[in-house]
Amino acid sequence: MSGSPWPLAVIFDLDGTLADSFTAIEVALNRALSECGLPARDLEWTRSHVGRGAVELVKAAVAPAGEPVMRAVGAAFARHYEAIYREQTPPLPGAGEVLALAAARTGGKVAVVSNKYARLCRGWLEHWGLADHVAVVAGPDTSGARKPDPAALLPVLDELGVSPADALLVGDMDVDAETGHNAGVTVVLVGGGAMPVAALQAAGALAVLGGLSDLPGWLAVNGRGWG
Repeated sequence: MSGSPWPLAVIFDLDGTLADSFTAIEVALNRALSECGLPARDLEWTRSHVGRGAVELVKAAVAPAGEPVMRAVGAAFARHYEAIYREQTPPLPGAGEVLALAAARTGGKVAVVSNKYARLCRGWLEHWGLADHVAVVAGPDTSGARKPDPAALLPVLDELGVSPADALLVGDMDVDAETGHNAGVTVVLVGGGAMPVAALQAAGALAVLGGLSDLPGWLAVNGRGWG
């Protein structure tokens, strides 16, 4: 394929894209809700509410309870989740191989941008032996912004030394597509995460793949210099 190589950097979401996060989140959330005398939320509810950060997750879980209850549940959720998330959040199929390929083809210009705190993302990457493939990890605790705000993504591209047009964002939700649109970054979404494929197809990404393990094949055909 003619033209300059593309993408020069690959940015990944974490939950539902690289990590099978939903069971650990559900367990921690329900422990917190139980402590505060609130009804549990099932896995499908949890799956549909993950992606915009823990604050929004807890707010939805306790509605219509007020601010004091939300703070109590939020604190309990953080405590329970911190204790279990590494061991109970396995990588999705192909995550290690895809990260290794992206790092090799981009000269290490690979990042994780999540609405989960960056310190938790780093802990997960280190626990599963994936951290060496990722140059930059960003979350609201590092950027001060949450997706779909482009401020969650653009400083990462600056750190990698890559323009938005030269990057690819890989996620599993409409919020990732919206983030890419806001930042001027091409987005590919992968199924199997927080949203059904039909909903992803309406989100405005360049492509929707069946799963993360399909990304290398897609890049071999649609990237430049990846074949």
